[in-house]
Amino acid sequence: MSEQRPDGWVHRYPLKVQFDEVDAYGIVHHPRYFVYCERARVELMGLLGMRPDQHDGLGLVVVAAEARFRSSARFLDDLVVEQGCRRAGASRIELAYRLVRGGEALVTIDLTLAFVGPDGKPTRAPQLLRDGLGRMGVPG
Repeated sequence: MSEQRPDGWVHRYPLKVQFDEVDAYGIVHHPRYFVYCERARVELMGLLGMRPDQHDGLGLVVVAAEARFRSSARFLDDLVVEQGCRRAGASRIELAYRLVRGGEALVTIDLTLAFVGPDGKPTRAPQLLRDGLGRMGVPG
């Protein structure tokens, strides 16, 4: 990991809702929230040192997802995806997300992900990556 972060830190990923992400009423279509989380997760993993050119084909696959929708985002809203880690095991992690507009939590999502090798089978994550995730807090 390139820089040390304090215990309990939460990753924040800002974005603006685009036209192709909304329905005819200007409301974000519900699967897009998972895409926003994916974008944030890719950035987080890069910050923690998990890049495509490293770790010999190490990947992450979603094995469980749960979303709670409280309010809708709309076209051109500025959102922040807040992301933290509930648990960093040897081969599985539990990530928590909160999608926020101006301090209001619109959606919360919990994901369980498994590390896999190039063959698609479960594998242990590098200790450095687990340590980085383990230092994270949970948003909200």
